[in-house]
Order: sequence, then structure tokens, then C-alpha cells
Amino acid sequence: MGLFSSKDPSKDAAIREHKDARRNLAQVSSKTKDVNDEYLAANRRVIDAEKNIPWYRR
Repeated sequence: MGLFSSKDPSKDAAIREHKDARRNLAQVSSKTKDVNDEYLAANRRVIDAEKNIPWYRR
């Protein structure tokens, strides 16, 4: 566990999911400058992941 990890494994999983979703969005957006279905899906994944963590963890 890291310095800022919580004692609740579901919160840690939510934080990992959010980081993974943001990484995926960065990869998708670096491929092309156009907004396509893949970009919109990656963006939706980030938005959905943000709902499970507090604003200061984003």
C-alpha cells in the first residue's frame, strides 16, 4: 500500500480504475485529433470512474 492508500480496497480499486481510464484517454487522444467513437468511449469511461472517487483524488 502506498502513502495515500486507504484502508478500503474498493476505494483503492476506484482510484486505480480512474488512473487507468485517464491513461487510456491520453493514448486514444494522441492517435488522432478527431473526435470519434473510440475517443468518446474513453472519455465516458473517465467520467464514470470520476464518480467513484473524491475530487481531491482526481
